[in-house]
Amino acid sequence: MMADAEPQQRVAVVGSGMAGLVTAHLLSQDGRRRYSVKVFESGNTLSLDSASVSIPNAARTSSDRVDLPMRAFAGGFYSNLRAMYDYLGVQYQSQPFLFEFAQSKAPYYAHASNLHQLPTPPNGASAISHLCEVLYLAVCYVYFSLCCFFIAPRRGETLQDYLHRTWTPERFVTYYVLPLISGVTTCPHNVLLAFPASDLTEYKKRTHGAPHYTVTEGVRGAQDRLARGLLCELNAAITAVEPCEKGVRLSWRTADGQTRTETFDKVVLAVAPNVVGHVFEPLRHYMASIPTVLVESVVHTDRTVLNCGHQGTANRDSTAQFIHLNTTTSGEHQTESHHIQPCGAIVTTCPFSDMEPSQITHSAKFTRVLRSPQSQRIVNSIFGLDQPRYRDEKSVPQWRSGDDNIYLVGGWCWDGMVLLEGCVVSAMRVADALGVEVPWRP
Repeated sequence: MMADAEPQQRVAVVGSGMAGLVTAHLLSQDGRRRYSVKVFESGNTLSLDSASVSIPNAARTSSDRVDLPMRAFAGGFYSNLRAMYDYLGVQYQSQPFLFEFAQSKAPYYAHASNLHQLPTPPNGASAISHLCEVLYLAVCYVYFSLCCFFIAPRRGETLQDYLHRTWTPERFVTYYVLPLISGVTTCPHNVLLAFPASDLTEYKKRTHGAPHYTVTEGVRGAQDRLARGLLCELNAAITAVEPCEKGVRLSWRTADGQTRTETFDKVVLAVAPNVVGHVFEPLRHYMASIPTVLVESVVHTDRTVLNCGHQGTANRDSTAQFIHLNTTTSGEHQTESHHIQPCGAIVTTCPFSDMEPSQITHSAKFTRVLRSPQSQRIVNSIFGLDQPRYRDEKSVPQWRSGDDNIYLVGGWCWDGMVLLEGCVVSAMRVADALGVEVPWRP
């Protein structure tokens, strides 16, 4: 007589971004079928692709999927994301970029990713001044790269302190390093300077010389594959996550205002830290110390945000995508990124330039989790990544991910820049904790 099958454990995954969908996919694909997974999403559609938009191409024969926020990735940093895409059959392609640096819309330099083309002088610049700028940048870049590879950041050292300690030239930092990295992190310069220095040095080491990639069909392709077969409840705004005798009690509010409650064996929170603090009382105090900011991306066709005489699009490799990084140093230093899409539309992130409202096609706002040495210590403590000597300090929580059968996943749930790689790594960590094989791991 065969023994009765082991009853499935019920798992709720709160959030349907990359981290939530990867976690739900892994647990639902468990070879021993031990987990019954249900995904909760506060919006009326899955969130990974919810802000993206389809734009007709120039010939209007088809539409291009424009991801918001931008989802390009560098091979050396995103090793787990690439491996997952390969496993799922998500198509991606090598994509060169041409970055044009500008101050108040006036270009002063154009940099080709991985030096796929030689820099061309901006309008009005003499050959001699341009050559001097190229030589200056070459020396600064080599020096900065050597610092990242061979001078390790100190524990708790901010990026600002690290750049000062390594004597990195201020002009190079203000007009090249910060505009480029703020385009990745989508935050003002002063906020970026407060990041842990290790975030930047690790990112630099792992992306040095690596090609950039874009997903052929946008993240919608990844979302469709990850969500296939999953049970999802939309319009479910989680209000409380509470450990109880029978498991974890999950409460949520429906679109019509009704409150519902259900008990699960395990709950995975795949949401921003401010949401975690709102719904899970044991971490409320600590999540308030992890800063977040609301970031806006706008899809439009207003080319007045670009300098009329810029050289970038005229001389660039036809396969390269053009990104205009416009920096203002009056008041708060910040950079807005204007990414010209293959379909001709422009995606502006962190906009401060005026745009003609009639030329705006779409806009979206999303929460960006920021980093600081304090938040780094909190996150590392939650995931057991910190030194034992910090475990008794009141500044970090004693709660660990997995306690009370509650787990945290997300781009912020690792010791690194808050990017898609962190989403995949944290989801794989939950799979490991629950004994589920990760099929794309070498």
